[in-house]
Amino acid sequence: MTSRCNPYGYGTDAGPKHLMGGMYGPEYAGKQTLLASGTHGPAVCTNRATHRARLICVFDHKGPIMDLCDSCWGVIQARMSDCCTACVWPAEARELNEAIDRIQPRISEAIWHGDTATSGRLQAQVMDLGRQMDELRFRGIIRKVPLKLVEVS
Repeated sequence: MTSRCNPYGYGTDAGPKHLMGGMYGPEYAGKQTLLASGTHGPAVCTNRATHRARLICVFDHKGPIMDLCDSCWGVIQARMSDCCTACVWPAEARELNEAIDRIQPRISEAIWHGDTATSGRLQAQVMDLGRQMDELRFRGIIRKVPLKLVEVS
């Protein structure tokens, strides 16, 4: 293998396309690609790749194929394989989370205007959506499943 290590996609496509299983694009990756000094940040690896792999869960969710050096292989195996984002954020959970995200600014606006009735009603809606999210977890729809880093050819 003669390619460069590219664990997060910055080496070939200007950043990760699959943050949180595709919930977020590269604009949410933060400032880990370039340090203030102009040098590469921790999200960019300049080592030679020694592995070609992808993360897979027991429910057959598969991440993108990554070219990895030994160091990034170890880091991903140890720290970033704890949870399959597709399993922990199924469509039903994403919908509930988006509904909560739409309501929260309205709560702040109601509080700003001193409208305690609206604020209270909206907060009750968020609490109900949170209970629905808990129900998804209790029913096994939201599940925390580890990933396995698997070599591919």
